[in-house]
Amino acid sequence: MTVANPTAEVLEGASVRLWIGWKRVLSRSDLAAWADGTGGRPGTPQKTLDVPSLAAGAHIDLTFSLPVDGLRLTGDDRAPRELAITLADGRSTLAAVHSFLLWDPAPPGEGTPSGDSGARGTTPESPEPPSPEPSDTGQTGTGKTGTGKTGTVGLSLLAPMTGPALDPADPHSAGALAALTAPGGPLARTLAAVGVAEGATGTRGALAIAVDPALVATATASHDPQTTAWAGAVTGLGDRTSVSPLPAYDPDLGALAHADLGAPDLTGALTAPLPAGWSVPSTWGATVAWPAGSTPDVATLAAARAAGLSTAVVMDGLAPSQGTATGLAAVGTNAGGVTALVADQALSQVLAAATDLAGGEAPVLSAAEATQRLLAETAVVAFQNAGDEPHLLATLPRGWSPDADALHATLGALQASGWVRLAPLDELRASPVPTVERTPLPGSQPQDGELAPLEVRRLADARSAVASLAAVADDPRAVTSLVAPGLAAPVSVAWRSSPTDRSTAVDAAIDAATTLRSALTVSVVNLEVTLISAAGALPVTVRNNLPVDATVDVVLRPDDARLIIESRPTIVVAAGTEARVNVPVSALASGDVDVQVQLLTPDGAQAADPVSLQLRVRAGWETVGTAVLAGLVALLLVFGIWRTVRRGRSPRRTSDADVPDPLIRGEAERRA
Repeated sequence: MTVANPTAEVLEGASVRLWIGWKRVLSRSDLAAWADGTGGRPGTPQKTLDVPSLAAGAHIDLTFSLPVDGLRLTGDDRAPRELAITLADGRSTLAAVHSFLLWDPAPPGEGTPSGDSGARGTTPESPEPPSPEPSDTGQTGTGKTGTGKTGTVGLSLLAPMTGPALDPADPHSAGALAALTAPGGPLARTLAAVGVAEGATGTRGALAIAVDPALVATATASHDPQTTAWAGAVTGLGDRTSVSPLPAYDPDLGALAHADLGAPDLTGALTAPLPAGWSVPSTWGATVAWPAGSTPDVATLAAARAAGLSTAVVMDGLAPSQGTATGLAAVGTNAGGVTALVADQALSQVLAAATDLAGGEAPVLSAAEATQRLLAETAVVAFQNAGDEPHLLATLPRGWSPDADALHATLGALQASGWVRLAPLDELRASPVPTVERTPLPGSQPQDGELAPLEVRRLADARSAVASLAAVADDPRAVTSLVAPGLAAPVSVAWRSSPTDRSTAVDAAIDAATTLRSALTVSVVNLEVTLISAAGALPVTVRNNLPVDATVDVVLRPDDARLIIESRPTIVVAAGTEARVNVPVSALASGDVDVQVQLLTPDGAQAADPVSLQLRVRAGWETVGTAVLAGLVALLLVFGIWRTVRRGRSPRRTSDADVPDPLIRGEAERRA
């Protein structure tokens, strides 16, 4: 025991006293009242030690030492007794610590030496006579009555491995993992705790892990060797203990539930693709839901079930109406039944308080204080359930940064108690669900810090729109993966602590989805086109700015039945290129027709913003034009003939008589 003087004055004339109550603590509510300092104080101190003069800021270690034989402890059960240590200066009590004395009688025939009867904890020297003990009437989780004999308790441990608020669009966000995964960082400590728990208890898988797979995927793609090494170790963790993946980016299930999303939107929110194409190792188990904050409501579990998750971790709530029961419960929802892994709240809080270094500060409880409280809690449960072995679950909080030494000491003491058996989580999950009455969960009770339902629905609408567009690709995931992480991340539990930055992340994610939705465009050369024949083709240009080839249907929708669309061509436009297609049309009559040019996915959804144009249909112009042209040609021919006849003979023309015969002319020339 350490007495410290944190004041600026010298501590003079002080003493410490040891108090022990002889009444056994047989209920967990009485035990909690004593531990919290609300349970009074034993009547007579068992021993007093004087404290030497203690300078300001100094401390001194003191030890109480008493023979066990003088305690006159009786009974063959392990029920705890109240124990207190007080510090007083003669005028008032300066400090007090409440703990427990554990009586662990040696089994008959093992020859426990005289003076060492197996008492655990600090012991008094001159005990007062024990007061009459009450009858053993502790209630069990199944309604049985304690017999005074001792039982055993199974205990499994589960810790979450989740990270900071990741923003897939911000490279600096992933960089924050370097400090968390470095030696001494919370994520590195949690990884090491798996080995610490196994070493302290001798039980393989004594500490199970629930992992955000997006965290490991992001770390795997890191350029920091230390971060990638951590990711590799977590990837192989399934060979050492039970590993259950959480939905990617550790989504806030309560926020999703209270936005009244349908099953498809819930499934989309909980199945975001992982960064860099990473996939969950085959050695990991099935995905589990882990609602954030205080007691989850039924609506939250229903949302998880609607998305295909049938197991949920419940850190607070579903407590048995009487006693203590195995940490499994069946919860009915309008989407189906959910198996709840129900944490024992007292054990979870004490274990976290003794081992958590989150915030860089020492744990709230010392390993000794936590050990005595955990032994007392489990001893009461063992006493109440003599002949049975309830299997309890202790969970650690998000952001847990375990102190390896404190964890080792605490778990080692539990394993050595003789009534606590550390067991893998899979053993608990395989246990039958006890039929006990439990405190029901609230129906629908939103928590502080949840993302507003309107924002959740905005993200869901953007996700649905991108999913519709993705049908143009042979592998839709090649499109959805471009923005799905950004749409999932703002709903992460980690963003609860940064609401302003979360709003910025929501807007950025929706903007990115909107930009992706405009990656396909359709256009025509002229928004006013004249069709002068009864049949023709309208040229349409499709541009694809996606990184994958796109298969689309080009559809014309006229507002007048006089224009008939002969077909709806399907074309494949290569990534980053454009293609032109001629859509055949025919006209029944002349007139002006408004036509909407649409680009559809193979599923019939809109792939791009439509374009409207006005088509002037002049269906008879081609025939009339041909007739007019033919008439003009004939008229020119007739006119030419008439003009030739009309001119007649010219006086300057010569006749046959005026043209000499060449033969006669030749004879005359010879004669001459």
